[in-house]
Amino acid sequence: MDEIDAMLQLARDQHVSDIYLLPKAEQLEIQFRYPDQVKRHLVLPLEVGQRWINYLKYRAGMNVAEHRRVQLGAYFDSVSAVFMRLSSVADYQQHESLVIRLINGIPQPNQETRVALTQVTQILEQRGLLTISGPTGSGKTTFLYQLAQQLQQSRMVMTIEDPVEIAESRFLQLQVNPEAQMTYAALLKAALRHRPDVVVIGEIRDRETAQMACEAAISGHIVLATVHARSVQDVPMRLISLGVDADLVHAALIATVAIELKYEPEITPQITILQF
Repeated sequence: MDEIDAMLQLARDQHVSDIYLLPKAEQLEIQFRYPDQVKRHLVLPLEVGQRWINYLKYRAGMNVAEHRRVQLGAYFDSVSAVFMRLSSVADYQQHESLVIRLINGIPQPNQETRVALTQVTQILEQRGLLTISGPTGSGKTTFLYQLAQQLQQSRMVMTIEDPVEIAESRFLQLQVNPEAQMTYAALLKAALRHRPDVVVIGEIRDRETAQMACEAAISGHIVLATVHARSVQDVPMRLISLGVDADLVHAALIATVAIELKYEPEITPQITILQF
């Protein structure tokens, strides 16, 4: 469908991170998420909007006949040259919504990011756990990949992600699949048998993953992970709250990075580094 291809190309050109297709009464509203705000892009009749959703679900290998349950899908759009991750679910009125995450390659770091990458790389010479935190859309994953890319020049890098967001041929990338018992913790245990120098964990979200990440860090690996915390100072408490022994956390954690976006005079990441 030409209209959908045009929308996806426009979203790519405008550096949109997410596209929302949301039912609103008898209409479907399409919104673009920019780094600093969400804007309405287009409003379609609900029937037309459902056809758009069905088309995108079909391209992503999702069940077009199922409109109520949560579904996940992904595909590479050759027209816009963007890899997309899709998620669909119905609201209480059984009207389906769809969210598209646009995943681009690893961008070149700007000057501020290059300085932060240099500082963090120097810190990681002592090996251990480094965490990255920040709001949604702040660039945590981008910074994580840029750092891993820099470390990869002289080290073997493995990633564990849910799902893989950026394909990088220089990494060995593993994807979480709970239905096949491939959890973060299970994949981390398997990954360590491959003797990587650097292990990248998409997100520490439970006690088992946090425990294994800390144990891998004190055994001589560089472990990079994102974690939800309000500030760099709160990361140790966050890991302890997940159930990891405080002594293990303090032994494993060598630094934390927090990323936020500044919007003026231009959009740039503001990076805070705390070394322990």
